[in-house]
Amino acid sequence: MRRGPSPISKRIRIINNKFRKLWDKNLLKYNLTGVQMEILCYLKCNPDKEIHQREIEYWFQLKNPTVTGILNRLEEKGYITRRRNPADGRYRIIEVTEKGNQVMEDMGEGARNLDERIYACMTDEEQAKLLELLDRILATMTENDGTEEQLEQHRERITQGGHTC
Repeated sequence: MRRGPSPISKRIRIINNKFRKLWDKNLLKYNLTGVQMEILCYLKCNPDKEIHQREIEYWFQLKNPTVTGILNRLEEKGYITRRRNPADGRYRIIEVTEKGNQVMEDMGEGARNLDERIYACMTDEEQAKLLELLDRILATMTENDGTEEQLEQHRERITQGGHTC
């Protein structure tokens, strides 16, 4: 039996830590946290859908008070707006503002630059194989994380570029 982390899990953890460090450094420029950026990404990736707070709570598996605080801060910073749903006044529709879209655009450029940096050391075939393997790992790791519909939405979101839609 192997003791300690396997070579693959250790590498993935190290790579994730490096990504987080670079990502957080970029987020500081916009006074955003990682979860705030993830919510902006989610909103931007679903432009034709009316997003309500409950959906964000469900998708991110966060409690109501946590999401309320995150949305309040995003609204205070001018990255989102919330307006009453004309069909049901109990719900407020959450939308990304122009300022929020601009941040997403800027961050998307940073993500593309990071991808290019990573891909620079690989052939086209190696890039395709890496993506295939990462998708298989992700599918295996998320098999029991929700309904089949949620998993398919998650896969689709990743395929669209994750953070950059």
